[in-house]
Amino acid sequence: MATVVDAHCISEGSYKETNHYAVSIRGSGIRYKPGDSMGFYPTNDEDLAKHTLRAIGAKKNVVVETKETGKIELFDALLNRFTIHRAGKKFLSAVVSKMKKGKDKDELKEILEDRDKTDKYLFTRDCIDILNEHPVHFEPQEFIDTLSPITPRLYSISSSPKVHPGEIHLTIAIVKYNNFDRDRFGLATGHLAKEVEVNKTKIPVYVQPTKEFILPKDKSKDIIMVGPGTGIAPFRAFIEHRKATEATGRNWLFFGEVNQDSTFFYNDEWAEYMKGGDLDKLTTAFSRDQEDKIYVQHRLLSNAKEIWEWLENGAYFYVCGDKQYMAKDVHKALIEIAEKEGKMKKKDAETYINQTLMKDEHRYLRDVY
Repeated sequence: MATVVDAHCISEGSYKETNHYAVSIRGSGIRYKPGDSMGFYPTNDEDLAKHTLRAIGAKKNVVVETKETGKIELFDALLNRFTIHRAGKKFLSAVVSKMKKGKDKDELKEILEDRDKTDKYLFTRDCIDILNEHPVHFEPQEFIDTLSPITPRLYSISSSPKVHPGEIHLTIAIVKYNNFDRDRFGLATGHLAKEVEVNKTKIPVYVQPTKEFILPKDKSKDIIMVGPGTGIAPFRAFIEHRKATEATGRNWLFFGEVNQDSTFFYNDEWAEYMKGGDLDKLTTAFSRDQEDKIYVQHRLLSNAKEIWEWLENGAYFYVCGDKQYMAKDVHKALIEIAEKEGKMKKKDAETYINQTLMKDEHRYLRDVY
């Protein structure tokens, strides 16, 4: 149980809330290194748990039983043990099985038969939403049997233990939106944004070590880091650590976000590192600060020649952040750089990036999610 010792917003003026947190691990025996992640077990919003209880018409102290929890009071299960902020397929199937024959049931069955449609439908709904649309009755045990256990959330650690002994720092974007006339929060980020009181709140945490996403053992090696948004987190740890351990290799950071004025995370720190020679190059991409949207992959391509020189010189290339779009675009840009600057055929460039750099030499490392 770690005490939250700092929590502040680092995106003042932005429509997106991104916060910096520090948790104390003093006396816990927990050890970590740059590149590791912190696991956090969140709990559901208390109001959501109460509303869910009301939606199924059950009393809070009714006892239910599951293999994960054994015997447990229903409200405790809804608050602390099971996912209710987003409905699952098992719950939707149970609702459909309880519905009377007719058009509504047929439409939901059709959704259930198509994975993409099911995912899309469930993405915007929690159990209450579905019960409001399709009122059916669940006994408390029946309802609990349709839910999935809360799983821990992993966040890249944004501090070096050499610079912040006894603390773990995190850089977290808060998920919040309004849907079906109700304000919603991400499970873990809502917990952190709404429930945390600095120096009072304790949260259950553990460290998830990485084997791959690590700094080079040879401190003279150069590193290129691509971390848009909260993907910046491990690279704050990397640069802190490189400075603290007097690494002689050069450091090049690519950072992207929406606006320079409101979402240039840790701007003052980067300025200090640049001034002190600990950060050799800082290349930014603020997508909405000009008419044409500019992203980190565009900045990589416009620095292709120098990136290739660094890679040829033995540099390590790191990417952290969005898996679905950003990481794919960065990967594509890297192949293009190898093709153009390495004067390779496309197939050879793909082999170089996918096999040589990534698998054989372990110099292209990713922490994507």
